[in-house]
Amino acid sequence: MDRPVLVLDLDGTVLDDQKRLYAGFLDLLPELKRRYEILVASGRSKYSVEKYLKEMGLPPRYVSFEGAYIVWDGEVLYDHPFDEGTLEDLLSEYGHLPTVLFHLHRVVPNERFVREFSEYLARWSADQIGPEDTGIYKVVFAKRDGPDNPPAERMRGTVFVYRRRGTDHIFYDIAPPGTGKVRGVRLLFERLGIDPERCVAIGDYYNDVGLFRMCGLSVAVPRAPEEVKREAKLVGWPWEGEVREALLTFK
Repeated sequence: MDRPVLVLDLDGTVLDDQKRLYAGFLDLLPELKRRYEILVASGRSKYSVEKYLKEMGLPPRYVSFEGAYIVWDGEVLYDHPFDEGTLEDLLSEYGHLPTVLFHLHRVVPNERFVREFSEYLARWSADQIGPEDTGIYKVVFAKRDGPDNPPAERMRGTVFVYRRRGTDHIFYDIAPPGTGKVRGVRLLFERLGIDPERCVAIGDYYNDVGLFRMCGLSVAVPRAPEEVKREAKLVGWPWEGEVREALLTFK
């Protein structure tokens, strides 16, 4: 590949709290398109990632569902939904919680999720709500934070636990066993013969740390946790100061 690859996270990185692309990033994007092949790597669904790719005018190149569904130039390179046994185990033990099942194009919340957390559906670009006959690529359990939080280490799959800023809302974001954003990006690099040293990773959370360690240049945005920032070569917004200069001179 002639140009370096930019591995770009979405939430907390180029999307603001209203899930809109930052104006500064949109101003920088035409120059990034000229300099890089851009790959979006996100825990978001296929439907949601493709929505933002179209908004940015980028081709379908992405790692979605934390590595469970991978596409390059429209070709599906990896497709790994939950197997029935694992899904049944999760739902039998934790399905009493507010729950959302993520298919390729739709999300299916249970009644309790709609009642208690419906405002989050729009944040997941989930205007497509209802049953679908594809596999399930991600499960989210939600609850109010408290002493009865279920232990994440007992859940089967790739589990991320996070709290929404300014709330007591805690979410268990679960991808199929054996998947992960870093694993998905590495698989794509191997399939396409991409040298990680010629890649830049920009992110904001713990699931980006492996990408920071893999790529030739790594950038953590200012809102990232301190442990994540320490793993990155640079800290800052992509469209500002030293980080902007580094992105426009990286080869």
